[in-house]
Amino acid sequence: MNPPDRFIPHPPLLTRPWLRALLLGSLLHSASCDTGDAPGPDGALTSWRLSDEPTVVIGGADEREGYLLHWVTGATRLGDGRIVVANESTSELKYYDPEGTHLFDVGGEGGGPGKFAGSLARLTRTRGDSVLVLTTRSEITRFGPDGRYANSSRYRLPPSGHCRAIEGRQRLLPDGSIVVGYGIFIGHNSLGEECPPPTPGEARQPMVFGRFVPATESFDTIAELPAAERASDSERMHAYPRNRVYGIGHDRIYLGDTGSDTILAMSLSGDLIAALPVPFEPRPVPDDAREQLFREMEFTRPGQSMTMRWTLIHSDHYPRYARLVAAPGDRVWVMAYPPLKEAVLPDAVIHPRISRRLNEGALWRVVDRDGSPIAELRTPPGFFLLEVGDDYVLGIHKDEVGLESVVVYGLIR
Repeated sequence: MNPPDRFIPHPPLLTRPWLRALLLGSLLHSASCDTGDAPGPDGALTSWRLSDEPTVVIGGADEREGYLLHWVTGATRLGDGRIVVANESTSELKYYDPEGTHLFDVGGEGGGPGKFAGSLARLTRTRGDSVLVLTTRSEITRFGPDGRYANSSRYRLPPSGHCRAIEGRQRLLPDGSIVVGYGIFIGHNSLGEECPPPTPGEARQPMVFGRFVPATESFDTIAELPAAERASDSERMHAYPRNRVYGIGHDRIYLGDTGSDTILAMSLSGDLIAALPVPFEPRPVPDDAREQLFREMEFTRPGQSMTMRWTLIHSDHYPRYARLVAAPGDRVWVMAYPPLKEAVLPDAVIHPRISRRLNEGALWRVVDRDGSPIAELRTPPGFFLLEVGDDYVLGIHKDEVGLESVVVYGLIR
Protein backbone atom coordinates (compact mmCIF):
# COMPACT_ATOMS: atom_id res chain seq x y z
CA MET A 1 0.00 0.00 0.00
CA ASN A 2 1.26 3.46 -0.90
CA PRO A 3 -0.23 5.92 1.62
CA PRO A 4 -0.93 9.34 0.12
CA ASP A 5 1.07 11.13 2.80
CA ARG A 6 4.18 9.59 1.27
CA PHE A 7 3.11 10.50 -2.28
CA ILE A 8 4.82 7.56 -3.94
CA PRO A 9 3.83 7.58 -7.62
CA HIS A 10 2.80 4.41 -9.39
CA PRO A 11 5.97 2.83 -10.89
CA PRO A 12 5.11 3.63 -14.53
CA LEU A 13 5.10 7.35 -13.65
CA LEU A 14 8.55 7.14 -12.08
CA THR A 15 10.02 5.93 -15.36
CA ARG A 16 8.40 8.71 -17.38
CA PRO A 17 9.89 12.07 -16.32
CA TRP A 18 8.45 13.70 -19.44
CA LEU A 19 4.96 12.89 -18.12
CA ARG A 20 5.62 14.80 -14.91
CA ALA A 21 6.85 17.71 -17.03
CA LEU A 22 3.69 17.49 -19.11
CA LEU A 23 1.53 17.54 -16.00
CA LEU A 24 3.33 20.31 -14.15
CA GLY A 25 4.14 22.32 -17.26
CA SER A 26 1.33 22.01 -19.74
CA LEU A 27 -1.36 21.64 -17.07
CA LEU A 28 -0.12 24.77 -15.34
CA HIS A 29 -0.18 26.60 -18.65
CA SER A 30 -2.29 29.68 -18.04
CA ALA A 31 -5.60 30.32 -19.75
CA SER A 32 -4.47 33.91 -20.13
CA CYS A 33 -2.18 33.19 -23.07
CA ASP A 34 -3.34 34.82 -26.27
CA THR A 35 -2.89 31.85 -28.57
CA GLY A 36 -4.32 28.38 -28.48
CA ASP A 37 -3.54 25.23 -30.36
CA ALA A 38 -7.00 23.73 -30.81
CA PRO A 39 -6.55 21.52 -33.88
CA GLY A 40 -8.43 22.19 -37.05
CA PRO A 41 -10.78 25.02 -38.12
CA ASP A 42 -14.32 25.13 -36.81
CA GLY A 43 -15.65 24.31 -40.25
CA ALA A 44 -14.01 20.86 -40.11
CA LEU A 45 -16.29 19.79 -37.27
CA THR A 46 -19.41 17.75 -37.91
CA SER A 47 -22.56 19.15 -36.36
CA TRP A 48 -24.24 16.66 -34.10
CA ARG A 49 -27.52 17.51 -32.40
CA LEU A 50 -30.02 16.24 -29.89
CA SER A 51 -33.63 15.38 -30.61
CA ASP A 52 -35.90 18.42 -30.56
CA GLU A 53 -37.80 17.00 -27.59
CA PRO A 54 -36.68 14.59 -24.85
CA THR A 55 -37.48 10.95 -25.47
CA VAL A 56 -37.94 10.41 -21.71
CA VAL A 57 -38.85 12.88 -18.95
CA ILE A 58 -38.97 11.82 -15.29
CA GLY A 59 -40.00 14.27 -12.57
CA GLY A 60 -40.44 17.99 -13.13
CA ALA A 61 -43.96 19.11 -12.25
CA ASP A 62 -45.24 15.51 -12.07
CA GLU A 63 -46.65 15.22 -8.53
CA ARG A 64 -47.61 11.56 -8.72
CA GLU A 65 -46.09 9.25 -6.16
CA GLY A 66 -42.70 8.04 -7.33
CA TYR A 67 -42.02 10.93 -9.69
CA LEU A 68 -41.11 13.85 -7.43
CA LEU A 69 -37.34 14.39 -7.60
CA HIS A 70 -35.23 16.61 -5.40
CA TRP A 71 -31.46 16.81 -5.07
CA VAL A 72 -30.69 14.25 -7.75
CA THR A 73 -27.03 13.27 -7.35
CA GLY A 74 -26.82 10.79 -10.24
CA ALA A 75 -28.69 8.77 -12.82
CA THR A 76 -27.82 6.03 -15.29
CA ARG A 77 -29.47 3.95 -18.01
CA LEU A 78 -29.13 0.17 -17.74
CA GLY A 79 -28.56 -2.19 -20.66
CA ASP A 80 -32.27 -2.91 -21.11
CA GLY A 81 -33.18 0.78 -21.10
CA ARG A 82 -34.33 1.07 -17.51
CA ILE A 83 -33.28 4.26 -15.74
CA VAL A 84 -32.03 4.44 -12.16
CA VAL A 85 -32.06 7.76 -10.31
CA ALA A 86 -30.27 8.57 -7.04
CA ASN A 87 -32.67 10.90 -5.20
CA GLU A 88 -30.81 12.48 -2.31
CA SER A 89 -33.78 14.08 -0.52
CA THR A 90 -35.35 10.65 0.18
CA SER A 91 -32.09 8.62 0.19
CA GLU A 92 -33.61 6.31 -2.43
CA LEU A 93 -32.74 4.73 -5.74
CA LYS A 94 -35.75 5.11 -8.00
CA TYR A 95 -36.20 2.66 -10.90
CA TYR A 96 -38.10 3.50 -14.10
CA ASP A 97 -38.83 1.52 -17.25
CA PRO A 98 -37.39 2.66 -20.63
CA GLU A 99 -40.37 4.99 -21.19
CA GLY A 100 -39.98 6.62 -17.78
CA THR A 101 -42.78 4.80 -15.94
CA HIS A 102 -42.01 4.40 -12.24
CA LEU A 103 -41.33 0.80 -11.21
CA PHE A 104 -40.16 0.82 -7.59
CA ASP A 105 -37.85 2.43 -5.05
CA VAL A 106 -35.08 0.89 -2.98
CA GLY A 107 -32.93 2.18 -0.15
CA GLY A 108 -34.15 4.89 2.19
CA GLU A 109 -32.62 6.31 5.35
CA GLY A 110 -31.45 3.94 8.07
CA GLY A 111 -28.74 1.55 9.09
CA GLY A 112 -30.22 -1.80 8.09
CA PRO A 113 -29.49 -3.90 4.98
CA GLY A 114 -30.19 -1.93 1.84
CA LYS A 115 -30.60 1.35 3.72
CA PHE A 116 -28.33 4.38 3.50
CA ALA A 117 -26.86 5.87 6.66
CA GLY A 118 -25.23 8.75 4.79
CA SER A 119 -26.01 10.98 1.84
CA LEU A 120 -25.96 9.49 -1.65
CA ALA A 121 -22.70 10.73 -3.12
CA ARG A 122 -22.20 8.68 -6.29
CA LEU A 123 -24.03 6.18 -8.47
CA THR A 124 -22.54 3.91 -11.11
CA ARG A 125 -23.55 0.77 -12.97
CA THR A 126 -21.45 -2.34 -13.54
CA ARG A 127 -21.17 -4.38 -16.71
CA GLY A 128 -23.84 -6.80 -15.46
CA ASP A 129 -26.30 -3.97 -14.77
CA SER A 130 -25.84 -4.11 -11.03
CA VAL A 131 -25.79 -0.65 -9.45
CA LEU A 132 -23.23 0.59 -6.93
CA VAL A 133 -23.92 3.50 -4.57
CA LEU A 134 -21.28 5.44 -2.66
CA THR A 135 -22.43 7.34 0.43
CA THR A 136 -20.84 10.07 2.50
CA ARG A 137 -20.50 7.58 5.38
CA SER A 138 -17.81 5.66 3.45
CA GLU A 139 -20.09 2.83 2.46
CA ILE A 140 -20.56 1.10 -0.90
CA THR A 141 -23.88 -0.69 -1.47
CA ARG A 142 -24.65 -3.01 -4.38
CA PHE A 143 -28.06 -3.66 -5.86
CA GLY A 144 -28.48 -6.50 -8.36
CA PRO A 145 -29.80 -6.20 -11.94
CA ASP A 146 -33.32 -6.74 -10.60
CA GLY A 147 -32.91 -3.88 -8.11
CA ARG A 148 -32.72 -6.12 -5.07
CA TYR A 149 -30.20 -5.38 -2.33
CA ALA A 150 -27.09 -7.57 -2.71
CA ASN A 151 -24.48 -6.42 -0.19
CA SER A 152 -22.71 -3.46 1.33
CA SER A 153 -19.29 -2.76 2.79
CA ARG A 154 -17.63 0.01 4.73
CA TYR A 155 -14.20 1.33 3.87
CA ARG A 156 -11.62 3.64 5.36
CA LEU A 157 -9.53 5.80 3.09
CA PRO A 158 -5.80 5.96 3.77
CA PRO A 159 -4.80 8.72 6.18
CA SER A 160 -4.27 11.95 4.37
CA GLY A 161 -1.05 12.70 6.26
CA HIS A 162 0.30 15.89 7.77
CA CYS A 163 -1.28 18.94 6.15
CA ARG A 164 -2.89 16.89 3.40
CA ALA A 165 -6.62 16.54 2.84
CA ILE A 166 -9.00 15.02 0.32
CA GLU A 167 -9.45 17.48 -2.53
CA GLY A 168 -12.84 17.42 -4.22
CA ARG A 169 -15.37 14.62 -4.35
CA GLN A 170 -14.74 10.89 -4.47
CA ARG A 171 -15.77 9.05 -7.65
CA LEU A 172 -16.90 5.44 -7.75
CA LEU A 173 -15.68 3.11 -10.51
CA PRO A 174 -17.72 0.14 -11.80
CA ASP A 175 -15.30 -2.31 -10.19
CA GLY A 176 -15.97 -0.84 -6.73
CA SER A 177 -12.71 1.10 -6.46
CA ILE A 178 -12.70 4.81 -5.69
CA VAL A 179 -10.99 7.70 -7.42
CA VAL A 180 -9.80 10.33 -4.95
CA GLY A 181 -7.39 13.25 -4.85
CA TYR A 182 -5.26 14.53 -1.98
CA GLY A 183 -4.34 18.20 -1.86
CA ILE A 184 -2.70 20.62 0.54
CA PHE A 185 -4.60 21.34 3.75
CA ILE A 186 -4.85 25.01 4.64
CA GLY A 187 -5.13 26.16 8.25
CA HIS A 188 -5.00 23.62 11.11
CA ASN A 189 -5.08 19.89 10.52
CA SER A 190 -7.04 17.32 12.55
CA LEU A 191 -4.30 17.31 15.23
CA GLY A 192 -4.54 21.04 15.67
CA GLU A 193 -1.16 21.59 14.03
CA GLU A 194 -0.60 24.73 12.03
CA CYS A 195 -0.09 23.93 8.37
CA PRO A 196 2.17 26.04 6.18
CA PRO A 197 0.34 28.65 4.10
CA PRO A 198 0.04 28.23 0.34
CA THR A 199 2.92 29.41 -1.81
CA PRO A 200 2.96 33.22 -1.97
CA GLY A 201 1.43 34.68 -5.10
CA GLU A 202 -0.91 32.81 -7.37
CA ALA A 203 1.01 29.52 -7.77
CA ARG A 204 -1.12 26.40 -8.03
CA GLN A 205 -0.80 23.81 -5.29
CA PRO A 206 -0.22 20.14 -6.28
CA MET A 207 -2.83 17.41 -5.89
CA VAL A 208 -2.10 13.69 -5.93
CA PHE A 209 -4.82 11.86 -7.85
CA GLY A 210 -5.19 8.10 -7.47
CA ARG A 211 -7.29 4.96 -7.15
CA PHE A 212 -8.18 3.39 -3.82
CA VAL A 213 -9.25 -0.27 -3.76
CA PRO A 214 -11.32 -0.94 -0.59
CA ALA A 215 -10.92 -4.72 -0.77
CA THR A 216 -7.13 -4.52 -0.45
CA GLU A 217 -6.89 -1.05 1.15
CA SER A 218 -4.33 -0.08 -1.51
CA PHE A 219 -3.86 3.35 -3.02
CA ASP A 220 -2.08 3.76 -6.37
CA THR A 221 -1.16 7.17 -7.68
CA ILE A 222 -2.37 7.82 -11.22
CA ALA A 223 -1.07 11.35 -11.74
CA GLU A 224 -0.18 14.61 -10.07
CA LEU A 225 -2.36 17.57 -10.99
CA PRO A 226 -2.69 21.21 -10.02
CA ALA A 227 -5.41 21.66 -7.41
CA ALA A 228 -8.25 24.14 -7.80
CA GLU A 229 -7.07 27.70 -8.30
CA ARG A 230 -7.13 29.58 -5.01
CA ALA A 231 -5.71 32.86 -3.81
CA SER A 232 -2.79 32.89 -1.39
CA ASP A 233 -4.91 34.44 1.37
CA SER A 234 -8.35 33.75 2.77
CA GLU A 235 -9.81 37.16 1.90
CA ARG A 236 -9.53 36.88 -1.87
CA MET A 237 -10.86 34.44 -4.45
CA HIS A 238 -10.68 34.04 -8.21
CA ALA A 239 -13.84 35.05 -10.00
CA TYR A 240 -13.65 32.23 -12.57
CA PRO A 241 -11.10 29.82 -11.12
CA ARG A 242 -9.28 27.12 -13.00
CA ASN A 243 -9.93 23.65 -11.66
CA ARG A 244 -8.91 20.01 -12.07
CA VAL A 245 -11.57 17.90 -13.78
CA TYR A 246 -11.87 14.33 -14.94
CA GLY A 247 -14.15 11.98 -16.84
CA ILE A 248 -14.26 8.26 -16.14
CA GLY A 249 -14.48 5.69 -18.95
CA HIS A 250 -14.65 1.91 -18.72
CA ASP A 251 -10.86 1.45 -18.78
CA ARG A 252 -9.44 4.96 -18.61
CA ILE A 253 -9.69 8.32 -16.91
CA TYR A 254 -9.50 11.66 -18.68
CA LEU A 255 -7.66 14.24 -16.56
CA GLY A 256 -7.15 17.90 -17.06
CA ASP A 257 -6.80 21.38 -15.70
CA THR A 258 -9.41 23.74 -17.13
CA GLY A 259 -6.86 26.43 -17.88
CA SER A 260 -4.47 24.18 -19.77
CA ASP A 261 -4.20 23.17 -23.43
CA THR A 262 -3.88 19.41 -22.81
CA ILE A 263 -6.17 16.62 -21.62
CA LEU A 264 -4.54 13.37 -20.47
CA ALA A 265 -6.06 9.97 -21.12
CA MET A 266 -4.65 7.70 -18.39
CA SER A 267 -5.11 4.02 -17.63
CA LEU A 268 -6.34 3.07 -14.17
CA SER A 269 -2.81 1.86 -13.40
CA GLY A 270 -1.23 5.22 -14.21
CA ASP A 271 0.01 4.69 -17.78
CA LEU A 272 -0.38 7.52 -20.26
CA ILE A 273 -2.64 6.46 -23.14
CA ALA A 274 -2.76 9.78 -25.00
CA ALA A 275 -2.29 13.53 -24.60
CA LEU A 276 -5.25 15.23 -26.28
CA PRO A 277 -5.30 18.92 -27.33
CA VAL A 278 -8.08 20.99 -25.79
CA PRO A 279 -10.48 21.85 -28.64
CA PHE A 280 -11.22 25.42 -27.49
CA GLU A 281 -9.29 28.68 -27.79
CA PRO A 282 -8.89 30.98 -24.77
CA ARG A 283 -11.84 33.37 -24.54
CA PRO A 284 -11.47 36.89 -23.07
CA VAL A 285 -13.56 37.84 -20.06
CA PRO A 286 -15.73 40.80 -21.14
CA ASP A 287 -15.87 44.00 -19.14
CA ASP A 288 -19.38 43.33 -17.82
CA ALA A 289 -18.14 40.08 -16.29
CA ARG A 290 -15.51 42.02 -14.32
CA GLU A 291 -17.87 44.45 -12.63
CA GLN A 292 -18.48 42.26 -9.57
CA LEU A 293 -15.86 43.25 -7.00
CA PHE A 294 -16.90 41.14 -4.02
CA ARG A 295 -18.46 37.74 -3.37
CA GLU A 296 -20.41 36.99 -0.20
CA MET A 297 -21.70 33.66 1.07
CA GLU A 298 -23.65 32.81 4.21
CA PHE A 299 -22.79 29.66 6.13
CA THR A 300 -25.30 28.33 8.64
CA ARG A 301 -24.51 25.84 11.39
CA PRO A 302 -26.60 24.74 14.38
CA GLY A 303 -26.80 27.71 16.69
CA GLN A 304 -24.77 30.09 14.54
CA SER A 305 -24.40 31.65 11.13
CA MET A 306 -21.65 33.65 9.51
CA THR A 307 -21.08 35.56 6.30
CA MET A 308 -17.82 35.33 4.36
CA ARG A 309 -16.77 38.12 2.04
CA TRP A 310 -14.03 37.87 -0.57
CA THR A 311 -12.36 40.39 -2.82
CA LEU A 312 -12.43 39.01 -6.35
CA ILE A 313 -9.44 38.44 -8.61
CA HIS A 314 -10.39 38.83 -12.28
CA SER A 315 -8.38 37.10 -14.99
CA ASP A 316 -8.08 38.26 -18.59
CA HIS A 317 -9.51 34.99 -19.92
CA TYR A 318 -12.03 32.40 -18.83
CA PRO A 319 -10.77 28.86 -18.28
CA ARG A 320 -10.62 27.04 -21.61
CA TYR A 321 -13.20 24.41 -20.71
CA ALA A 322 -15.38 23.33 -17.81
CA ARG A 323 -16.08 19.58 -17.85
CA LEU A 324 -15.07 16.22 -19.33
CA VAL A 325 -17.51 13.36 -19.95
CA ALA A 326 -16.28 9.98 -21.24
CA ALA A 327 -18.20 8.59 -24.21
CA PRO A 328 -18.35 5.29 -26.13
CA GLY A 329 -15.55 4.58 -28.59
CA ASP A 330 -12.85 5.99 -26.30
CA ARG A 331 -14.03 9.50 -27.04
CA VAL A 332 -14.38 12.38 -24.63
CA TRP A 333 -16.88 15.23 -24.63
CA VAL A 334 -15.34 18.57 -23.67
CA MET A 335 -17.61 21.38 -22.48
CA ALA A 336 -16.64 24.98 -23.21
CA TYR A 337 -16.46 27.17 -20.13
CA PRO A 338 -19.75 29.10 -19.99
CA PRO A 339 -19.56 32.91 -20.34
CA LEU A 340 -20.54 33.55 -16.71
CA LYS A 341 -21.10 37.06 -15.41
CA GLU A 342 -21.16 36.11 -11.71
CA ALA A 343 -18.18 34.81 -9.71
CA VAL A 344 -18.26 31.11 -8.83
CA LEU A 345 -16.51 28.77 -6.41
CA PRO A 346 -13.99 26.28 -7.88
CA ASP A 347 -16.36 23.28 -7.96
CA ALA A 348 -19.49 25.18 -8.93
CA VAL A 349 -19.52 24.57 -12.68
CA ILE A 350 -18.84 20.83 -12.37
CA HIS A 351 -21.55 20.09 -9.79
CA PRO A 352 -25.01 18.91 -10.98
CA ARG A 353 -26.82 21.50 -8.91
CA ILE A 354 -25.15 24.33 -10.80
CA SER A 355 -27.16 23.55 -13.95
CA ARG A 356 -29.31 26.60 -13.23
CA ARG A 357 -26.33 28.67 -14.42
CA LEU A 358 -26.47 27.07 -17.87
CA ASN A 359 -29.30 29.34 -18.96
CA GLU A 360 -28.10 29.36 -22.55
CA GLY A 361 -27.21 25.69 -22.69
CA ALA A 362 -23.67 24.37 -23.02
CA LEU A 363 -21.35 24.04 -26.00
CA TRP A 364 -19.58 20.69 -26.37
CA ARG A 365 -16.91 19.34 -28.69
CA VAL A 366 -16.31 15.63 -29.10
CA VAL A 367 -12.67 14.58 -29.24
CA ASP A 368 -11.65 11.28 -30.83
CA ARG A 369 -9.12 8.88 -29.32
CA ASP A 370 -6.32 10.35 -31.46
CA GLY A 371 -7.03 13.88 -30.21
CA SER A 372 -8.99 15.09 -33.25
CA PRO A 373 -12.13 17.15 -32.54
CA ILE A 374 -14.78 15.45 -34.67
CA ALA A 375 -18.09 17.03 -33.72
CA GLU A 376 -19.75 19.98 -32.03
CA LEU A 377 -23.18 20.29 -30.43
CA ARG A 378 -25.09 22.32 -27.89
CA THR A 379 -27.11 20.89 -25.02
CA PRO A 380 -30.38 22.60 -23.98
CA PRO A 381 -30.68 25.39 -21.40
CA GLY A 382 -30.74 24.16 -17.81
CA PHE A 383 -29.49 20.67 -18.76
CA PHE A 384 -26.59 19.08 -16.86
CA LEU A 385 -25.09 16.17 -18.81
CA LEU A 386 -24.46 12.98 -16.82
CA GLU A 387 -24.09 10.17 -19.35
CA VAL A 388 -23.43 9.70 -23.07
CA GLY A 389 -24.50 6.58 -24.98
CA ASP A 390 -24.21 5.53 -28.62
CA ASP A 391 -27.53 7.16 -29.50
CA TYR A 392 -28.61 9.10 -26.43
CA VAL A 393 -27.56 11.49 -23.71
CA LEU A 394 -28.95 11.49 -20.17
CA GLY A 395 -28.88 14.26 -17.61
CA ILE A 396 -30.59 16.46 -15.06
CA HIS A 397 -32.78 19.39 -16.06
CA LYS A 398 -33.71 22.19 -13.70
CA ASP A 399 -36.39 24.67 -14.75
CA GLU A 400 -36.75 28.34 -13.87
CA VAL A 401 -38.45 27.59 -10.53
CA GLY A 402 -35.97 24.87 -9.55
CA LEU A 403 -38.02 21.75 -10.34
CA GLU A 404 -35.72 18.85 -11.23
CA SER A 405 -36.22 16.16 -13.83
CA VAL A 406 -34.09 13.42 -15.32
CA VAL A 407 -34.32 13.55 -19.11
CA VAL A 408 -33.05 11.53 -22.06
CA TYR A 409 -32.49 12.99 -25.52
CA GLY A 410 -31.77 11.14 -28.73
CA LEU A 411 -28.27 11.76 -30.13
CA ILE A 412 -28.37 12.45 -33.87
CA ARG A 413 -25.02 12.18 -35.65
